[in-house]
Amino acid sequence: MDHYPACPVVAPTPTPFRTDDSIDFDALESNVNLWLRTPLTGFVLNSENGEEAFLSEEEQLRIIHSVRQVCHSDKLVLAGVDCPSVYESLRLAESFVSAGADRIRLRIPRLTDNVDDYLQRVVKACPVPVLIINQPLPGMFLQSPGTGHASAELIGNITTMENVEGYIASADIRFETRVRRFVPQEKQFWTANGSLLLAGAVIGANGACLMLGNVAPRQCMEVLQRTTQGQLMKAKVIQENLYDTDWQILSRRAAGLKAALNLLGFDAGVPRSPSSPCSPADVAIIRTAMISAGLLQH
Repeated sequence: MDHYPACPVVAPTPTPFRTDDSIDFDALESNVNLWLRTPLTGFVLNSENGEEAFLSEEEQLRIIHSVRQVCHSDKLVLAGVDCPSVYESLRLAESFVSAGADRIRLRIPRLTDNVDDYLQRVVKACPVPVLIINQPLPGMFLQSPGTGHASAELIGNITTMENVEGYIASADIRFETRVRRFVPQEKQFWTANGSLLLAGAVIGANGACLMLGNVAPRQCMEVLQRTTQGQLMKAKVIQENLYDTDWQILSRRAAGLKAALNLLGFDAGVPRSPSSPCSPADVAIIRTAMISAGLLQH
């Protein structure tokens, strides 16, 4: 993809596992084909929602290759790099690009204070354009964590670099409101939380990278579009319909996302052990929330 559409929405793609813990690549490709029928702008691979901590590097490469094989040229394939080492980050980025990624989603490192040096060196040497993500602690989608080692000014300075296409914000709206002042208007500024989609758009987000994009890409895109068009009350109505769905899915992490997708007709499989799938009671709660949001029929 050479140019971003207005209000792009990308989603961290879940990894379907069989009951024996192996990756079901046929199911992954089938799921991508279903998403290609939606407004979803692209796929984020090797993410927390994709259970990245449970994957080997070889599996991550195969996932990228599989998605790229079935993905249209007008869809983004972003590969996530989460590593505090400059050398390893660049090695991974090059491997992921060779496997088919056309963007690298680079997480601001959590394990070094020298964030500026890390970002400057990795961004300059990365073989494809980069989107920087601010996610200070893993599993912090349901609250606003501390902002880590990167200041708003530092983030803004990094996003001015030629090889940086944009920035993916954290759930800390107060901090990200300040960051927005420093990120150039021509760069991507994406919100990353389904329940904060409207709030992110109000402070200036022009896109989104979020779990809810897997389940409700059209609604997520419409919230952004309505807000940027000044139709705030119409955007608010859509957002209010999504709150409970977002909470009920995300509070159950990968298992919740897979349960929701299975209800929609995807083949999302089960989480990799020792993580547990949703119980029948949990699935019923998610189903009720999705029906209320208009994502499922009664």
